[in-house]
Amino acid sequence: MLVLLVGCSYASDSPPSERSSSTPSPSPRDLTQALGRYAIAPCALLTDEERADFGITHPGYAVDPPTEGPGKSCYWLVSTGIQVSWVPYPPDEVRSSKENERGSRQVEIAGYSGFQTADEKSCYQNVTIGSDEDFIVHGSSGSYSIVISRTESDAPKGVCEIATSFSKLIISRLQTLDLSD
Repeated sequence: MLVLLVGCSYASDSPPSERSSSTPSPSPRDLTQALGRYAIAPCALLTDEERADFGITHPGYAVDPPTEGPGKSCYWLVSTGIQVSWVPYPPDEVRSSKENERGSRQVEIAGYSGFQTADEKSCYQNVTIGSDEDFIVHGSSGSYSIVISRTESDAPKGVCEIATSFSKLIISRLQTLDLSD
């Protein structure tokens, strides 16, 4: 059996690096459509294991506040005294207001552009993943926002690092969502 496996590895015409790059990354349209699917049920974004990795012990709660966007938002409380908020399709006026705040800076997260603002208790990140007019409500862009807020005085102070980790997780979830069903 070992001889057969070795023989198969030599039979390939392309080096391993070429084969690994053949998997295309999702297009901006696909990512925006995936975001649209989660905007309907935002708390379904995380698996039980992913919630546990972030210290989230209970499922999130979805809210539909009129000022946060055309989709629902999800909020999770973390055992370390942090609240994680995920807002798919934040309204352009809110996003623009946050982007123009003093101290706002450009960031890149998993290859996507965004910006963040922060203070002692919270970090706001907005990441643009693409656009698709069929999945974007007027007045909103193909982006999502993450807000990490310290809810207790002894909560971790590195809220922007937590926001970045959470944003990377969101992007990986959007990239792997099967849009065929």
